[in-house]
Amino acid sequence: MFPTFVHPSPIVRHALSGILTSHVSHLGAVITLYSLVRRIIPAEQERKREIAFIAACLHTFSPAGLFLSAPYGESTFAFTTFLGILCYVRAQEQHRLPAQQSHLPKAAWILLSGFSFALSTLFRSNGLLHGTIFLFDAIACLRIFFKAPNASNLGHLISIILAGSFIAIGFALPQAIAYFQYCTPEPTRPWCSHLPPSIYSWVQKHYWNVGFLSYWTPNNIPLFLLAAPMLAVLSTTALAVLLEPQVLLAAVEEPSKPSAESSKKLFTHVAFQLAVPQVILAAMAITSFHVQIINRISSGCSLWYIVLAVLVADHHSRGPQQGLLRLLRGRKEVLVRVMVGYAVVQGGLYAAFLPPA
Repeated sequence: MFPTFVHPSPIVRHALSGILTSHVSHLGAVITLYSLVRRIIPAEQERKREIAFIAACLHTFSPAGLFLSAPYGESTFAFTTFLGILCYVRAQEQHRLPAQQSHLPKAAWILLSGFSFALSTLFRSNGLLHGTIFLFDAIACLRIFFKAPNASNLGHLISIILAGSFIAIGFALPQAIAYFQYCTPEPTRPWCSHLPPSIYSWVQKHYWNVGFLSYWTPNNIPLFLLAAPMLAVLSTTALAVLLEPQVLLAAVEEPSKPSAESSKKLFTHVAFQLAVPQVILAAMAITSFHVQIINRISSGCSLWYIVLAVLVADHHSRGPQQGLLRLLRGRKEVLVRVMVGYAVVQGGLYAAFLPPA
């Protein structure tokens, strides 16, 4: 918090601290996303830079709008999430490039990735979805360990489990603090006797009426319409990666300058790992959230920035000519205009304390 000479009111100082934190985090998120995209795009350096720059710009103009500058958790969540993904990519590079001895060991990058995701989960509980990254890796590592049980594979498995545990701790810690504050020595809230005693689920259900299909009412149709473009982008980009990975890879690559096989495998692996939490988030927003908040919490999903940046950077119409990405390819300019226009509309709604807050 700012010292008292900045402003005598503690409320004002607190607000200024939150605004400063959001702006610094937003800058960090933009820089980290740029670095992340440059590392995973399997193309020449010039094309890497172009796609990375477009992705960073898309994050700057994302539908989160003023929430990225206001004292909310969106900017910090995005920054710590992108940082976690970047550390994960570095770990995967160590696995594919063991000759580079100057970098941290793979286990250290994995632990740093898990710690960053844990921090993101402290700011927004949907950061827990990134635990699927380590879940899939743990399953794959277990198969390898059973085939070749050695100290190296065991150490790798332990680092993955610890990284996933960090995320679980990041999710449970705020709830544990709330439990000790409100439920000990005597339970003072109804949720204290629930199993598990989750303050998140209680507050969302009791005060916000959040639940499966509880938001599906006629008066909420306008809010579903507000969220529809972002839901379409999240779902289409994630499903395209899961169902048609080669179509996306063809759009990224330059036919005259084929990339190394290891770069292609790294890109498809990371894209798959990011697609799973993104499609789960979109499904949860449709069925169980206040659907309009997807416009701001989507700012922490990196995959749709990458896919849309690839399509925007497609100057020669080399792809995709079919599949799910074709639906976005013909509407990429419209989507960007909608994002920018929505930020203006959202500013007026936000200032008037109206949805989509």
